[in-house]
Amino acid sequence: MPTSPKKSLLEVQFPIGQLSLESYLERDARTGKILNSLGKWWGTKPIVLTRSVILGSLFEASEDPERWPDDLEIFLKLLCFDNAGMWKRRNEGLKEISSRPPWPRFAELCLLQADSEERDLFKDGGVDTSDIRWRPRLNEEELARKEALEKRVFYGLGHEAQRRYCKRMEEVDGPPPESWQEINAYCGTQASSLQDWVAEMSQRRYGRMIKVGDAFSGMGSIPFAAAELGCDVFASDLNPVASLLTWGALNIIAGEPEFHAEVLAAQEKIYQEIDHWYLQEGLETSEEGWRATLYFYCVEITVPEWDGWKIPLSGTWQLLKSSKTQPWVELIPDEETKSFRFKVNYGGDGFADSNKGSKVGPDVVCPQSLWDLLHVQGKTANTSRTIPLNSLIENHGGLRPWEKSDFMPRPSDFYGERLYAIRWEKPLPKGKKKNIFREPREFDLKVEAQTEQLISKHLSDWQKEGWIPDWRIQEGVKTRELIRTRGWTHWHHLFTPRQLLMAATYSQRIQEIASRTRPSMALNLGQLTNYSAKLCRWDSTGNSAKEVFYNQAYNTLLNFIGRGWKMMENPVNPHHFSRKGEGSHSNTMTDARVLNSCCDLWITDPPYADAVIYEELSEFFLAWYKPHLKACFPNRYTDSKREMAVKGDDASFRISMSECYSNLTCNMPDNGLQVLMFTHKDTDVWEDLALIMWSAGLQVKQVWSIATETPGAGIRVGNYVQATYNMILRKRPSDAPMGFVDLVIPQIKTRVEEVILHMRDSQIQSGGLNCGYTDTDYLLAAQAVAAEVVTGFSSIDGIDLEEELRTPNKQRGNSVLKDMMNQAKRTAVDFLVPLGLEEHLRRSPDGTSAYQFWRNLSPEEKFLLKSLELEAGGVSKIGAFQDLGRAYGIADYEDLLGPVVANEARSQLPSEFPRADLARWEDLPANERTHFPHSVTRHLYHALKMLAEGADADRAVKHLVDSTNFWSERQGKHLVILAYLYQTTEANQAWQDLRPLLQTLRLAVENHRA
Repeated sequence: MPTSPKKSLLEVQFPIGQLSLESYLERDARTGKILNSLGKWWGTKPIVLTRSVILGSLFEASEDPERWPDDLEIFLKLLCFDNAGMWKRRNEGLKEISSRPPWPRFAELCLLQADSEERDLFKDGGVDTSDIRWRPRLNEEELARKEALEKRVFYGLGHEAQRRYCKRMEEVDGPPPESWQEINAYCGTQASSLQDWVAEMSQRRYGRMIKVGDAFSGMGSIPFAAAELGCDVFASDLNPVASLLTWGALNIIAGEPEFHAEVLAAQEKIYQEIDHWYLQEGLETSEEGWRATLYFYCVEITVPEWDGWKIPLSGTWQLLKSSKTQPWVELIPDEETKSFRFKVNYGGDGFADSNKGSKVGPDVVCPQSLWDLLHVQGKTANTSRTIPLNSLIENHGGLRPWEKSDFMPRPSDFYGERLYAIRWEKPLPKGKKKNIFREPREFDLKVEAQTEQLISKHLSDWQKEGWIPDWRIQEGVKTRELIRTRGWTHWHHLFTPRQLLMAATYSQRIQEIASRTRPSMALNLGQLTNYSAKLCRWDSTGNSAKEVFYNQAYNTLLNFIGRGWKMMENPVNPHHFSRKGEGSHSNTMTDARVLNSCCDLWITDPPYADAVIYEELSEFFLAWYKPHLKACFPNRYTDSKREMAVKGDDASFRISMSECYSNLTCNMPDNGLQVLMFTHKDTDVWEDLALIMWSAGLQVKQVWSIATETPGAGIRVGNYVQATYNMILRKRPSDAPMGFVDLVIPQIKTRVEEVILHMRDSQIQSGGLNCGYTDTDYLLAAQAVAAEVVTGFSSIDGIDLEEELRTPNKQRGNSVLKDMMNQAKRTAVDFLVPLGLEEHLRRSPDGTSAYQFWRNLSPEEKFLLKSLELEAGGVSKIGAFQDLGRAYGIADYEDLLGPVVANEARSQLPSEFPRADLARWEDLPANERTHFPHSVTRHLYHALKMLAEGADADRAVKHLVDSTNFWSERQGKHLVILAYLYQTTEANQAWQDLRPLLQTLRLAVENHRA
């Protein structure tokens, strides 16, 4: 029988610096992610994080806090974060971390630290530093000296520097033998693998193997990480697509090697059979016998204003922007058909001009060749060369809703579709190949027509069989774009005839596969459709074809690509990893509100108040999966369950989440743990989360903030969130105390300070990689900490838990709970000192600490100065300034903004402020001197406004002498703020005329004498 369990390490400490670095690099990896071969899901958490959470939940924390550093040292060995573990992970051939500066090669580091005798280990003595190599064919003694040198150099590096030369943590099986000796001695175990250690520690804590559950399994990364450690696993999800992906994670990748081999053989067989069929039918072959790899399509519209000509639309006609060959498409007017023929050229004078497409912003632009022709014909006098696309759609009478029988546009539709280029693979001598871009020729168009005829002939029958979906697109937040912008009403409308033929052919073939492996082939079908639809774009700069879901939206395109079957080998014939799990596992489609499987450790990454609309996005795949899911899992439904999904950001979301977590609490032993992983930038959602956990009978024991998120496409700066907050939860004791607001708030403030200082320290430990926290992360950490304090009480005076949970946001107003959460945010903002201010304060002779200086400013001053830091980083989204305003508790923060426009927001300029309060400093009551109207920042802005309006410097300084505590605060406040304003506005266009005035005022303030 297990003894009374000790507190887990997860509840007292966690290596958030190292884990932030590892998690970031796993998420940022371009290749080699273990589960990516299965398909597409959104927001999957890093395997390294889940593995660490499971190990941390089993690791027994010492009862003596003085031994906690020893605990952490051993835990780092378990994670391979110590020197020996990092040495095992070292991989000199690893490619440099993407988007980082070029690191020196490891051999180069070794040469720099080699002594005179060790230099003979290098080729040519290491003189040519551009090509440093170890000497080939080293003998045994030399190999030993080489390893000794490498270890000496490697062990001398910090974790962040070592990490540049290592495999990812999830790519290794665990610690090396020498580490196991120390781990076993400390933990009292006899393990030689992570699976052994988990089994022994589980027995000690639970009397059996730990059972790990995930009620929102998604991609299956949490169940997979648990299975790989040998845990018993329960995985469930309401969504059929998520459930199928989790099945793949547990059965293909973590399953038996024999089944893994069977899957690879089956998918290889199908791929080769279809490849042979394409070659036999000649459906992707040119008249010379070349193989097509990419087809380039564009939409085409008729413009009555330009004599009824048909205009192909594209933002650019360059096929490759960064290429020596410079392929581009020339539009050649055909007066007989009033349409354009296409001609692919290479380089020449037309390449630069071809970057200007026929669609610029919201407008359609008449191609120059047609405009010149119309001008000669005298048909340009009463029209413009640019016409808004929306007005053309409106004049056409709008977009026709497509019908179920449609699979391509009708002649009368506003949008037609044209094939304008094909990329061919031309065989060369000695087995080499060359890519050739060419316009479609008559032979190619006949083959295209043949493909269309095949779909026309079989569409109805294939839809009845399920090989082509017949589902109507259900309108929603994401899916309405498909209907609104294209008139598509059924899922098969998102595919060209060629793409439909490819998907239907594959779907037909996999029905013949044994039911045992058929689910894996269905996953491949999902990959096929994600990589071959009208929503796939061509990246002419990067020479790459993008999938449908390169972000979390349905992006309709003016020009798109279709892959040839040869280009589908990776999606439909992937090389799945094989990482066998030892424990038992079950995978069900179950609503978290009604599941009935008891787990010792629940690790969940739940839906985040509509942050990702999983049910709508997954319907793209589900429409194709339907016949195969029914055949393989006859007892499962094939519906996205939109009406049951946890979603929204109001009372319905809170109630659904509370029901889910109340049920998980019931399905957890008294000594069990829950870890809730949460990533959301809206601080209001965090107030809801505290309420949800509290109402579910859970107590937040600890919150660990791990930087996991990588910036999305087009996002580099701003208030995006990079951290995942891991809330460690236990059942709240039945004898939990009642709380009183006056006592709870000080506890919140103390814990917020502890956590944010810990986050700052961890950021330093992680080496300053791009996994550093943003200001929004610090604010959210404060919210999480407030939840930790609040949920420890059975009740708090003034809070009606049930009423808070069920009252719609519009009716809630300011509540006691909201006030406490806001207090946590206000405590956090005391730490958000702009970096520029810290630099200038260090130079100030007053010696004021940055934190003390920042705390003494009014909320409005902090808002203005922090806003300028955001602007210096290129932030112009109104949401970033809204977050700041809420964080500082400023009700009328918009009064401090200039333009209040979605993507053009900025703080007010001095000239935009009204006249300042001219009360003399000594006449002000003491309790008013800290208010914004009488603050130094406000009066510095007014002094700048005076200079801009023509006042001399002496008059501006006199205003500061009269209206502020000038003589006491000149060095430590006035000059610091002026220096910061000058530095941070260097690239701020709106401040350029003020920068000379800032220098004038700074010199005048510095040199003023009484």
